[in-house]
Amino acid sequence: MVDNPTKIYNDYVRANLPNSMSYDTGTDRYDINSHSFFKFKNSNWYFNYISKYGYSALSAYAVNNFEPALVFDFKGNYFRKSATASTFGASITHAASTNATMVDSDGLLKWRPHNLIRYSEDFTNSNWTKNLGASVVGNNAVAPDGTTTASTVTYSQTNSRIYILSISSYSIGDKVTLAFWVRSDTVTALPLGLDGRTNGANNALDGSVAVTNTWSLVEFEATVLGNDTGLYTIIGWSGQTSAQIGDVEIWHPHFYRSDLGGMVNNPDTNSSYVPTTNSNVYAPRRGHHIYNGSAWVNEGILHESEARTNLMTYSGDLTEMGWTSPRLTVGAVTAGSPFGTYQSITPTNHGTSFAANAFQIGKAITSGATYVGGSLVKYSAGSGWFALNLYDTGRTDERAYFDLQNGVVGSKEALIIDHGMIDYGDGWWLCWASSNTNSSSGGLSVAVTNGDNVITSSTSDTILIAGSQYEAGATPSSYIPTTTASATRAAETLTVPAANLPYDSTNMSIQMDGKMTYADTSNAFEVVPYWWRQGGTDFIHSQLSTVGGRTGAMQFYQRQSTSGQDFVSSGNNAYSPDVNVPFNLAARNGSTFLNGAHEGTLLTADTTPTILPDLSATDLNLGHIFMGTIGQFRMWSDDLGDVGITEAST
Repeated sequence: MVDNPTKIYNDYVRANLPNSMSYDTGTDRYDINSHSFFKFKNSNWYFNYISKYGYSALSAYAVNNFEPALVFDFKGNYFRKSATASTFGASITHAASTNATMVDSDGLLKWRPHNLIRYSEDFTNSNWTKNLGASVVGNNAVAPDGTTTASTVTYSQTNSRIYILSISSYSIGDKVTLAFWVRSDTVTALPLGLDGRTNGANNALDGSVAVTNTWSLVEFEATVLGNDTGLYTIIGWSGQTSAQIGDVEIWHPHFYRSDLGGMVNNPDTNSSYVPTTNSNVYAPRRGHHIYNGSAWVNEGILHESEARTNLMTYSGDLTEMGWTSPRLTVGAVTAGSPFGTYQSITPTNHGTSFAANAFQIGKAITSGATYVGGSLVKYSAGSGWFALNLYDTGRTDERAYFDLQNGVVGSKEALIIDHGMIDYGDGWWLCWASSNTNSSSGGLSVAVTNGDNVITSSTSDTILIAGSQYEAGATPSSYIPTTTASATRAAETLTVPAANLPYDSTNMSIQMDGKMTYADTSNAFEVVPYWWRQGGTDFIHSQLSTVGGRTGAMQFYQRQSTSGQDFVSSGNNAYSPDVNVPFNLAARNGSTFLNGAHEGTLLTADTTPTILPDLSATDLNLGHIFMGTIGQFRMWSDDLGDVGITEAST
């Protein structure tokens, strides 16, 4: 009988495994510390793995020799579900109904990846109007990626065109870009146009792009000429330029805002393209960067569960309507700030009052609510002092001061709740302050002063200002640029489908880290990092409480409806309210125990549970009540032990 070389090889490998690794003949898999290592059982895979990575069979995500079945590494752009490598889109569901801003690796504020063209991969859809002899054959040509997914558009008349309505609102001065891949054997120039939905020809933005017989990405940028509720994206005859008769192959059209610093590339396509079907797509803000004092660092996904509205108009231009600037000289809008542009502001005389400012007041606000105002500013000349005044009809003492030359927070007046400075690099600081209102009318004033808690000014003082925001809330949110009207960024959600969660009825472990922004508002649910809840009685979740004397107590809860609620809590002051507060938490949830840890500090376990809630068919909300960035989220259908959650939270 001839020997089986595969069996000989397998037997040799299995007889010489490293410490803690074994081969389970029952499951036909390699185990580490009695836990199956993923689903790999083939010794050839094992040989290849150890040849490349050495003898450690554990990934960097393992804790206490346990591999997590679920991994969301937003910083490293790695995703795993059911112990198998996956993608963001296949692992977690993100929802957002408006555009929003984030900071890219170059330190510039940009729009999140988005596409305002619907049916970006289906020109045959009826929402794409084929006009005056234009026709489409879908999936008819080989695309740049080698797939047969490009469409062939035939223009049979010089006034032929295809077009689709972008369902979005636009204001004067908005920059937009239409981009797509194109090639043709017969057509050398392709007219493009944007026509306003409500203003029609008043918004006509016409142009043309060159076309060759090889694939090229064409990008057509234009400035919106009038306020409008939508723009018709036109490919072909534009009203000013005639189409050329012939066939054109088109692939992956996308339409996006390109003012500020432009748009962040989609990490799934590594390009500006974001696929769509029946609606606009506003992709998650993955790869958001925060300045650490010397470099821009990827902090993962920027997630804001709370909607915000910037009440300021023309937030980046103090020369426009709405701004009043007594005794201030305001410079021209100039390119070169993290927000794209900036202006200089300089007092015109030696003032003896707080009049060397620029303000927008008379905004409709809610009496008794908390509002926060802020501006991105930089020292230019003179003393370098800058002030914010959160104006509230009938009240004074709502000013906060900032030393821009030295990057130091100055004093605040009695009615200011809190104030701070966020470093944007190269001398730029986002200065912010918050206060409670006492009327239904208020606003924001920005001022150049000659010192801390000083209302006088000097003509030798100059500050650069890039953008301002005034919003309901206790802490500043991501910048919402405006022109002719206020603008709103909608809340966003992150949902992990139940099918992707490694539920176990006996043991569960969870870890999460990131940077959270919060204020002390005496709220039991100030921050809710994750929320796994079935109805009102069965749940597993974490929460940050500021009730009473607490400034930030991290708490871990579980409840099964028949057994009651169990929880463990950190000390009252485990965290302090601020912007971008680092956190790292972990929990072990079991049928007979509950414990948590944060920043490597182990809490005292609750040993009273008798059963885990059945959440096997329940989705999990990540960042349920959360403003900030999420770096990593991991789950195990194992008990990591106290040693494990301590390690995981370090």
